[in-house]
This record gives sequence, structure tokens and C-alpha cells, in this order.
Amino acid sequence: MKKFVLGIAAALFVGAAASAQVLERAQIKNTLWTGFGNPFDGDTMFYGFTDIFQARFDQGKFTMDGMLNMGALANYENGGDVDNFEIGTTNLNPLALHYGRNTRNTNEENYNNAVNSNNTITDAFYLNFVYHINRNFDFGMGTKLNWKVGPAPGYGDWVWGPNAHVRQGGFSTAYDDRSGSFAPSSTSSDCAGYYKFTVDRPGTADVVGFIPYSNSYARRGLGVRYVSKGKMNFEAGAVLPNGFNTDDPAVNFGVKFAPVNWVSIGAVMEGAFEDAANFYAGSTIGAKNFVLDVYLAMDSLFTKEKDDEAYGIGGAITFSLPNSKLSLRPEAGLNLFENDDYTFAWYAGAALIVPINKDFQFNAYGSLAFGSKDKDWDDDDWNGGHIFTIRPSVKYKFSKKTDFDLNLNLENRKAFDGKTRNAWSCGFYVSHIL
Repeated sequence: MKKFVLGIAAALFVGAAASAQVLERAQIKNTLWTGFGNPFDGDTMFYGFTDIFQARFDQGKFTMDGMLNMGALANYENGGDVDNFEIGTTNLNPLALHYGRNTRNTNEENYNNAVNSNNTITDAFYLNFVYHINRNFDFGMGTKLNWKVGPAPGYGDWVWGPNAHVRQGGFSTAYDDRSGSFAPSSTSSDCAGYYKFTVDRPGTADVVGFIPYSNSYARRGLGVRYVSKGKMNFEAGAVLPNGFNTDDPAVNFGVKFAPVNWVSIGAVMEGAFEDAANFYAGSTIGAKNFVLDVYLAMDSLFTKEKDDEAYGIGGAITFSLPNSKLSLRPEAGLNLFENDDYTFAWYAGAALIVPINKDFQFNAYGSLAFGSKDKDWDDDDWNGGHIFTIRPSVKYKFSKKTDFDLNLNLENRKAFDGKTRNAWSCGFYVSHIL
């Protein structure tokens, strides 16, 4: 399992150093969302609104970008009626709200899609500052620097974006993806999150099997990187993650290079010098109409805790027609665990983009995921469960700066204990570039 896996991969590497923030270029963008849904046999619930404001400014050698997620989310009475709206910053987003507003209601009569499912936790905001020392060196500090070196299983977009879909087939997870912080507690009052991954035990949620891929060596932290663009593109960087402690240091390292303009290879060691270090390797090989991504994750490599390691391997292929935006991207992944009692989990999915005309576009995403089973379970009928998700959507380009998106999420989730939960949600987005 621990052999270094090299793949093949993408001309996407050749982007400018300044373009690696969350917004790819200087702009101001606002995304408004509203949605509703519920189980198939329940009453429709209105979830409320979220509004995501993003801005990026490039001034001379400086880049600054940030985001704020505001919500006006509905709270419900026990009878099922809207009681009030809670207004303020929130780490809930359109993708998270697909699972419902009430997170732990186990009353069958008031069941919602959030029962026994967990979402990856994200930030309600981010703020990044990057100083471009010269054409090769960057110094950055921020909460979501997003310095990536290769591909990984993704959402299809940021979790607040119209193209966002479930990651890795929708496996339930308690993973905190907000910060990439070193320690769960420190002198920093804002040290949210912890990059050490703890394997979700089968049975702690309906369907588990998630593995994080550390393809970004800089999230919340303080870092420097060297970027060289020429015959062989190259990047190397190091970051002190949030919560770094001089008595017990942990450092993130990342490197990627493109020996030719259609191949890129990257690797990350997250939390080097720490037992809980995570390793990532990924590669992309790409022609204009064909791109292959492969990636490997090895988490909690050196922990002394028994059965704490986890491994993931996966890949995706993007096909597109020449002179067209029509594309198909199938992907699949296999997640394995050091604990011999946990069976492997796997998923497969695909994303489709079909342009109808210059203004309308049809998108669809579908996935099927099978979760991990505990071999020690006494009930022979229990298994890891499965999740089937399909998400069609329609995009209308109202103007050069304004898009409308309407999507429908349909989910069939059969839990490890055989309990089936079918649910749906619908969302409407308005994205505007100021």
C-alpha cells in the first residue's frame, strides 16, 4: 500500500502563480441560493437562503481575496411549521443543506434527510493575502490559500457553487475540512479544525468510507512557494499550518512539476515531523479533449494508535468534443483501512455537461457508493450500506455577468442496518459578477 504511486496528468499546471487563490482572477462575485426538500413521503421543507460574497483584488505585487457566507435559514417547530429564520454567518451551504435543516431528529414521523449522515465541515469565510516577491517567489498567509499540486476527488465546484455535488459518492464523514490546522487546541483562539484524520467507524453513520486527499499543502497557514515556468514547469513550497508549535512542530510540504506541457505530477506531505502526517500523490495527463487524473492518499501514516491508518486511490477521465463544451467525466475511487475488521469502501460517479445553445446548458451528476462494513458485527444481515445520488441541473446565462441555475438532488440511501431513506432537494442559484 505504501508504494509511491505515480500517474499521468494535466496542462492545467501552467496557471500563473497569482491565480492559485480561490477566485482565479480579480473580480467581485455574489452567489445567492434558496432551496427546499425533504424525504419522498414527507412534507416539503423550505431551507431558507444563503448568500456568498467573494472578492479578489490584485494590486502590484499583492493579491488579496476573501469570502463571507451569510444565511437566513429556517428553524422549524416540532409540528413541522417554520418557527423563525436565523440570520448570520454560517458554515452551512447549499450542498450541506441538501441533507436537511434539522441535523439529529430521530423521530420517524418528523424524519429528515440529515438523520445519521454527517457532512464535511467548511468555513463560513476565508481571507488570504499573498505577496508576490518576484516572478518566482510568493509569500502567503490566509485561511484558504488553496495551493494545490494535483487532482483529487472533488465537488465539481466549491460547496457553495451551482455545480457542487457530493464528494466520493456522498460517504458520511465527521472530517473537518475548514483549516488544515495542526492541533485541536492551541494558543490561537481561531485554531478551528485538525488535519489528523480519524477513521469513521462503520455504524457511526448510515454509510461511511470517506478518505481525505491532501492535494493542497496550503490552506489555513503561513507559507512560501517557488514557482518556475519554462520548458519544465516546477513548484515547491512549505507552509506552517495554523496552530504550529515550536515544541512539537509540523510542516506541510508540496511539490509539483510538468516535464512536458501535457503532464503534471505532484506530491504533498501534510504534517511532516508528526505521527499523524498525511501523504498525497497525484498526476494528470491531458490533451485538449482528453484528460486523465489519478491520485493516492495515505493518511495518519506514523501514528502509534492501532488501526488508525487509511488509504485511498482513485482516478477520473474527462472527455470533451472538439469545438464544443460537451463533456463527460467518469470517476471512481477505492478506500481501504488498516483495521482488518473494516472492509473497503468504493464509489463510482460521472458528471455530464451538455450545451443546448449559447444561453442554456444541461448538467448532470450521478454516483453510487458502497460503504465499509465491520466484520465483527453480530448481525449477518448488516453490511456497509450504499448511496445512490443523481443531480440534474439547468443553467441559463442571462448576461455576460449573470447566471441562473436550477438543480434537483435525488438520493437513495440504504444504511448499514438495512434502513432505507429516500430524499430530495431542489435549489435555485443566481450568480452575478459585479
